Amino acid sequence: MRQRKILGLVAAALLAVPAFSAPAMAAPPAAPVIDIKADDDGFTAPASSTSGPTSFRVTTTATGDLGSMMGLVRLRPGATPAGFADHLGKVFSDDPRIAVPAGRALMAEAELLGGAQSQPGRPTTFTTTLRPGTYYLLNYLDFETQPPAGPEALRTLTVTHERHAGRAPKPGAVVGMSPTAAGPRFHLPPRIRAGAPLLVTNHLDQVNEAIFVPVRPGTTEADLHKFFEGVQNGQWGPSPFAGAPLGTPPLTPGRSVVLQMPLTPGRYAVITWVIDLTDGVRLGAKGMYSLITVM
Repeated sequence: MRQRKILGLVAAALLAVPAFSAPAMAAPPAAPVIDIKADDDGFTAPASSTSGPTSFRVTTTATGDLGSMMGLVRLRPGATPAGFADHLGKVFSDDPRIAVPAGRALMAEAELLGGAQSQPGRPTTFTTTLRPGTYYLLNYLDFETQPPAGPEALRTLTVTHERHAGRAPKPGAVVGMSPTAAGPRFHLPPRIRAGAPLLVTNHLDQVNEAIFVPVRPGTTEADLHKFFEGVQNGQWGPSPFAGAPLGTPPLTPGRSVVLQMPLTPGRYAVITWVIDLTDGVRLGAKGMYSLITVM
């Protein structure tokens, strides 16, 4: 009886003591941000960074309809900036006998790590993980000109072995690029939240991009199909698009990027202008497009 009384007193005393709780772990900081500022004469960006998840915020004052399309690439061993620039200029050729070999050469000599197409007053941010080494920043639109830009248009970004703390933004949705029995397709929810970060991943066996463009009221997938078929045949009919594009330039197969775009509510087409590197036909003409609603 005495033992049970003592045990009861001990239990009461333990219950009266406030429970110990471990200190809450602080959330990791957001990835550091590198600012890229583009205009009609070029762009400015830092020449070095530490390794780890890193965000690139692209602002532009470019006056063209396409804004600026900044990208990040890393050359494979043995590749040169001059060779990469030459092939990138050729991949925009309307002649598939030139564009297809150039595109295959790009895949062999470089990792294309995505980027951001931005518009004046509408900064766009992309986030990727940097490993130590040498990278290059470029504006893809500089290589669509005639004559295209050369290796001087590539800006070196040296990533040191020092690693910073930080994490990529948490995605609100996933945009996949995948092969299907019907051909390459985008896979994403029919509705996404305005301002939500998007994880864009390339599951195809070739490079590809994801561009978001507002569409005219009533636009259907049949309208998009008709438009891209016309473009493939050199006939640029009435455009279903009703605004400036935002998105990411090409990603190498297996690569991902987190994209933050200032999309406003409305209907958009998710499209690509990239050609199929087996036959030179635009992927859009093969049905690679989706209609979505931004809420």
